Amino acid sequence: MNPLRRVWQQAQGDGLKARLIRGALGSGGIQAANRILALGLGIVLARMLGPEGYGVYAYAFAIMSLLMVVAEAGVPTLLMREIAASQGRAQWGLLRGALRRGAQFVALAATTVSLFGLFVLWWFADSLRPEVLYTTALMLLVLPVSALCKTVAHALFGLHRVLVGQTLDLLIRPFLVLIILAALFLAWPEQRQPHVAMAVQLLSAMVVLLIGALVLWRFLPHESRTTAAEYQSRQWLKSALPFTLIGGAGIINSQTDIIMIGWFMTSEDVGIYRVVSQGALLVSFVLHAAIAVLGPAFSALYAKGDLKGLQKLYKRSTRIVMLLTLPLVCVFVFMGGDLLGLVFGPEYVGGAPALAILSIGFFANIYFGAIGTLLQMIGEEKATAYLLWIASILNIIMNLLLIPPFGLVGASLATAMTLFFYHTALWVRYKMVIRG
Repeated sequence: MNPLRRVWQQAQGDGLKARLIRGALGSGGIQAANRILALGLGIVLARMLGPEGYGVYAYAFAIMSLLMVVAEAGVPTLLMREIAASQGRAQWGLLRGALRRGAQFVALAATTVSLFGLFVLWWFADSLRPEVLYTTALMLLVLPVSALCKTVAHALFGLHRVLVGQTLDLLIRPFLVLIILAALFLAWPEQRQPHVAMAVQLLSAMVVLLIGALVLWRFLPHESRTTAAEYQSRQWLKSALPFTLIGGAGIINSQTDIIMIGWFMTSEDVGIYRVVSQGALLVSFVLHAAIAVLGPAFSALYAKGDLKGLQKLYKRSTRIVMLLTLPLVCVFVFMGGDLLGLVFGPEYVGGAPALAILSIGFFANIYFGAIGTLLQMIGEEKATAYLLWIASILNIIMNLLLIPPFGLVGASLATAMTLFFYHTALWVRYKMVIRG
């Protein structure tokens, strides 16, 4: 029987395996919807703020992503693990203590980062344009609220409420931002400023945090509400570092190009490249949607020792994803300028070469299929994290070398080559593990 069809049949029923597979499918659907919402929000911001205003907003968001590494300190993922383990062992005191300590740690760390950032911003205020100053200040206020939102979502993951947690963070929040901004910018065109967009982000994050806290309380086991809290603070500090390193590598790798462009070039260039990079990410849309189904299938085949079946599924799924993705890549390569002008506005047409390079780079990576997910499903997550950090460092070096002489084209080349190196290294590791 076809492995994908077998996975679909196993998703029927009330057993643990069926619930896990349905959760994976639902998660994939939520992530796909998040991509669509992100694209819609990007279109609204790009058209109504213009390249320069959108660049100011995107650059502030890129900085916030980097600061989140310190603000979270790996706690959300660690909290998810500890809550799931405590619930599984019926250790309700440890569950309550983990939740309380996790919230306290993230609130303290994120607030400290935010206050330090506001102090630095105040120190350099005279040298910054007003829209940059206001947008960055509001971003620093969004930071702790976003960190707590992620903490609540991961706590829900630990309670096996994955779809609920993802809905809060990946659907409700971007939907609120999109609806409020579209209505505000259409009703009051004079408010089309990057700091207004960031203020809407702050408002939406606060609403989601409030809803998330209520939902989390609703799903908390009754025993954990009445049992005295137990803490393992010392073990937490030791365990949080690896999660920080893994999460930090991914964020650095995804935000390096935006940060470097903002450093060497203008806000307008940042806005154009942000649009281009969001468009190019659609090339990976089919692959990310397939991962929700492929992940459980890879894990099941490997657990049974069916390496031939594993390799067969990997190769077949890769071919299918490539065939489904190829038409979009052709559109981006040969009609990218027209598409950027039609969807985002004529000011973004200059990003067509970068869009073509990124699209080809992402498509080259699709040649390796869901290799990262496959390695994680067969217990190679440490090797994956190690290679990701190497790729992140390489990405920084490539951007430093290529952006000054080649601008947006250099940034896109650096990203495409770094991703290709990373996926090639993962593929080599896969061959070593399977053949070994």
